[in-house]
Amino acid sequence: MTEPLALLRRPRMPLPEGLVAKPFGALALVEGPAPVLTGFALRHRRRAVLRRAAERQALIEAMMPYGPVLVVPPGIRLRPADLAPWERELTAWLDRLEGRVQFQLTICADQSGLGAYFAERRATAPDLPPELLAQTLVAEIEAALDPLVLDRIILPVSGPEMLLNRVLLIDGASESQLDLALARIDAMWPEGLRLKLVGPSPAMSFALATLRALPWSELQLAAQALGMSLGSVPTLSALRALATARRTALMRGADPDALALLSRIAALDLAEGPLPPLHLLEVRRDGCAAPVHPSSLPPPVLPWARPE
Repeated sequence: MTEPLALLRRPRMPLPEGLVAKPFGALALVEGPAPVLTGFALRHRRRAVLRRAAERQALIEAMMPYGPVLVVPPGIRLRPADLAPWERELTAWLDRLEGRVQFQLTICADQSGLGAYFAERRATAPDLPPELLAQTLVAEIEAALDPLVLDRIILPVSGPEMLLNRVLLIDGASESQLDLALARIDAMWPEGLRLKLVGPSPAMSFALATLRALPWSELQLAAQALGMSLGSVPTLSALRALATARRTALMRGADPDALALLSRIAALDLAEGPLPPLHLLEVRRDGCAAPVHPSSLPPPVLPWARPE
């Protein structure tokens, strides 16, 4: 048995052993071995789950040489036929992920030594409590990363010594510059800072793709929010007619979420007539309750604009 792992542009080379590409249009759904967990003791089951997560991550990272990777979370059932109508939007996601990788950076320090650290660097330590001294140091660290980082996700810190926990999105061509930036950060306080960097990996914290069933009733409610009706069996032509009324509906103060849903469905590559059972593409970003759009990621970095 296999399970979905990620979406790629259709590979031109054979995938690593154990991976299978199922093409649709110019893209492909890549599947790998599905986990088999039996009912053994809980402590062994936990160990097996952790091992399986590491194996899954290794398979996903093995796809990185094949181009941008849009990762699928575990336990999601996908079929190429359900993904095919979303090829245009999936391509937009892959365009935004092109050349990008993520790293997780954690930095710890003995915060009781922050006063001495600032006193040594600035002759006098700011008259601030330790937590504000820590915030000052974190701001300096963030400033050192700013020239390289395209986007970042702030993760919770764990334990009193952790200063910073970030997922960083960078251009893959800037990995050597990231190493230099981390060396400069380490040099700020060599005896006090402890840096840990995990990566590179596909930008799965910034974009994780799922599909969910989209019932007719949800489309009907969206149409009703515009003061219109789809009927009991919506058709593509009816949805397109609703989408063209976007400007008028916005001027009336119509529900923007309803407009966005109908516009996305109307833009799908579907045949005329009654609509087949639909699935809604949802791409999630860590820390965001609602699905995100490809524009949630910064546009591609032009070669001349990359940091030296």
